[in-house]
Formats: sequence, structure tokens, C-alpha cells
Amino acid sequence: MRKGSSPHTPEDDFAARFAATALAAAAPVMEIYSRGAVARLKPDLSPVTEADEASERIILADLAREAPDIPVVSEEAVARGDCPDIGREFILVDPLDGTREFVNGNGEFTINIALVRDGAPVCGVMRA
Repeated sequence: MRKGSSPHTPEDDFAARFAATALAAAAPVMEIYSRGAVARLKPDLSPVTEADEASERIILADLAREAPDIPVVSEEAVARGDCPDIGREFILVDPLDGTREFVNGNGEFTINIALVRDGAPVCGVMRA
């Protein structure tokens, strides 16, 4: 280890996995963005698009493979009524934050994945 550098932590591994997952989820999001997305309303009257759902499918599949023992709370799944029991640690996912902006075509949207422990985020990624 170089002088002044931080030791490698398990959170570094999560962040690297999250970054790869967010990058994979960005591919269908950007394809849908390029052709234009149509939103429909969820029960809470917030918008959702096929890009939200495509991103979530990729993220949830990757997390199930890479971190099968950690519950995942994902916006679209929760909107469908699928909210897992969580303990002191869980992964929080917004597969497409800024759906209104996404539909409006202004480019102000992100894919967010974070590890939450004891009520606070300990690492995460935001793919713009």
C-alpha cells in the first residue's frame, strides 16, 4: 500500500459491482431514450417507462447473482407491492431516477444503486 492510500474495503467491491451493473443497465435505457419513451402512471401516479423496467430487470438479476443474501429494495418492485423484509443491511435501487426528465428528453436522469447499512448509505453509484 502506498503511503497515504486507504486500505481496500468490502464496500470498494460493492461499489465496483454496482458500477458494472449500472453500466449494463444503461444500455437499454439509452436505446429507449434515443427512440423516445412513453410514460404510463403507476398507482401512486408517478410515471414509469419500459426503460425503468428494463433497467430494473438487469440490476435485480445482477444483484441476485452477486449479492444473493442482501435484500434489495427497488422502486419499481416496491410500486408493484414487492417490498422485502430488511434488516440492518439492504441494497436500495432506483433503476431510472428522473423518469419525467427522461420522457422530456432533457438528459437529466440517473441509475442509482446503494448499499445501506444501519440506516445510512455506505457506498453506491450514480450513472448519469
